[in-house]
Amino acid sequence: MKENDKVLLEINKLEVVYHHVSTAIQGVSFKVLEGMLFSIIGGNGAGKTTTLRAISGFLGSDNAEITDGEVKFEGKVLNMFPPQKITHLTRIVLVPERDKVFDTLTVEENLSVPASQGMRHKQFKERIYEYFPNLRQRKKVLGGFLSGGERQMLAIGQALLCSPRLLMVDELSLGLSPLITKELLDIILQIKKDLGFTVLLVEQNAAAALAIAEYAAVMENGRIVLDGTPEKLMAHEDVREFYLGMRGEEQKSYRDVKQYTRTRRWWG
Repeated sequence: MKENDKVLLEINKLEVVYHHVSTAIQGVSFKVLEGMLFSIIGGNGAGKTTTLRAISGFLGSDNAEITDGEVKFEGKVLNMFPPQKITHLTRIVLVPERDKVFDTLTVEENLSVPASQGMRHKQFKERIYEYFPNLRQRKKVLGGFLSGGERQMLAIGQALLCSPRLLMVDELSLGLSPLITKELLDIILQIKKDLGFTVLLVEQNAAAALAIAEYAAVMENGRIVLDGTPEKLMAHEDVREFYLGMRGEEQKSYRDVKQYTRTRRWWG
């Protein structure tokens, strides 16, 4: 970290428990610098989504709570605030893994929900259509009739209308083809450069996430087990084998990687 780098988000020894008995997050710590694109990779059940929900304040709906540690945004502790308060104070905006858009509203109506109508809002909505031309073509179509990729575009567009300082994206690639995933991640990277906000990306598709990240962490069983630059992680033997499907220079099938991942032991 350089002397002039500003820590926007800081997670200190975070612990999250479900139903008062099941520990999902155990001592998680990391920092996200302002303007950075930070990726967290890991398999199903690693604790990635729970981490985002702890940051954004949405744990209560899942009968979960922070039992130890801190979530800080610009030094302010957010642990006890509800989601609406966190959004108001920090402009942290979450693009969730599920329930992304309103199925019974059109694309245009979905994009009218996040903010009050005004000249700036209308101008920015036009800019979103420039980033996502598919949405302009289908703006009279109901959200429930959109493809998976179009629903992701619409969810990202809704989030951008909230003028985020920290945009958190949960499992963007879920159910999408590699081509659509790459297209969406490239657009997020371009929007980040244009608008200057910070991105925290949670993703099972390690190759896609590491390709655009400036810093990344590997999460396993509710813990951060490895972090560093994408170059460092992609060179790590275990990351290459477990998440990138490589053993030496040999490319393995995704099925083989998943099967091996289920039975592996991560550093003891």
